[in-house]
Amino acid sequence: MKTIFAAIDLNSNVDRILSVATDMARHYGAELVLATVETELPGAEGANVEEVTADIQSAYGDAVARLQSMASDINGQGVNCRALMLEGKAVDQLVQAADRLHADLIVLGNRGHSPFYDTLIGGTAPGVVHRAKQCVLLVPIAE
Repeated sequence: MKTIFAAIDLNSNVDRILSVATDMARHYGAELVLATVETELPGAEGANVEEVTADIQSAYGDAVARLQSMASDINGQGVNCRALMLEGKAVDQLVQAADRLHADLIVLGNRGHSPFYDTLIGGTAPGVVHRAKQCVLLVPIAE
C-alpha cells in the first residue's frame, strides 16, 4: 500500500478518521493524503486550477489553514502527509481525486445512517463506496 486517501469533512468530528488513517499510513509506510471538498465557487466552472487558486484560498481560507495544520501535525508524527482541497460535488471529486492519486485505499467517516436514509437522502459515504475502484474503509463517527 503506497497511498491512503482520507476524506475529511471539516464540519464534523474528524479525530477518529485522522487516527485510523494515520495509523494505517504508519503501518504500511504509505503516504497519507487528506482531502476535503467545498462547494464550487460561483463562476469557477471551466476555469483552470491556476485561475481559481487565489479565489479558493480567499473563500475557504480557514478550511485550507485547518486542513494544512492537520497535515502538518501528522507529518510531525513521522507520517508523510499532504493536504488537498477539492471543489465541487463531494462524491465526484473524492472518487476522481483517489483515481488521479492512484490511491490504494480511501478512508472516510460514516455517520451510520440506515440504508433507507441513504437511499432517500443520499450521502457521501454510500456514493463513494458505490463508485470507487479502490477499497473503502468506513470509520464510524459520532454526529
